[in-house]
Amino acid sequence: MERRDFLRLASGSLASLVLGQTFPDAAHSAGLTNPIVYLPKNDLPRIAWTVDDGCSQESVRRYIELAIEKDIRLTFFVYSAMAPWRNNFDLLKPLVDSGQIQLANHTQHHRDLTQLSYAEVQKELMGCHYFIKKTYGVDARPYYRAPYGAINRSVMQAAADVGYTKPFSWSGSLADAGTIKPSRLLYHAGISIEDGGILIGHANNLVAVNNFDKLMQMVDNKNLSLVTLKDVFG
Repeated sequence: MERRDFLRLASGSLASLVLGQTFPDAAHSAGLTNPIVYLPKNDLPRIAWTVDDGCSQESVRRYIELAIEKDIRLTFFVYSAMAPWRNNFDLLKPLVDSGQIQLANHTQHHRDLTQLSYAEVQKELMGCHYFIKKTYGVDARPYYRAPYGAINRSVMQAAADVGYTKPFSWSGSLADAGTIKPSRLLYHAGISIEDGGILIGHANNLVAVNNFDKLMQMVDNKNLSLVTLKDVFG
């Protein structure tokens, strides 16, 4: 991935702050679902840890191994042009089959969907969709996340017309799309790990997986259960 892509990814958290203000009227009038930022209220303290992209072979593998080792549930938003999703098939497939790891759609080429035509948006989504279906045997619909958090009514309509009706944003971020110091990642984690949250991380480097015990301690300190998006939204 080019440096400019990492910078746009890193700035994506800003998009999550304005999504709720930008599109509600348009989405409501069209019967569309606005990007989902939080889990619904529940008596059980919980958080959905989502992992985007998959540019790093080692990072994807380590996330899978940690899910096995710690028996935790994760949602991977798959950027399907990245080779690690093929290369880690043998390790990942059993967890997908059991539902411990959910695979969701993060498009085929990680383009800004707001700059694409209706047909191009659908091509990006369905390219990823068919990869997940052919490789892992699961239908990722209706769950998707727009690259960079860049989404508008036209994107939501194009996505909904091919069955992708649940766009997801995030409530908190590890800010690790690109290079980040461990201390900064842990700072962002400390303000982002919360009950009802949807946490976004990235499998693009080893910073999060190398500090996973510290991250899990934050989760445990708040008595949070890790859930997939499908666990919550069905």
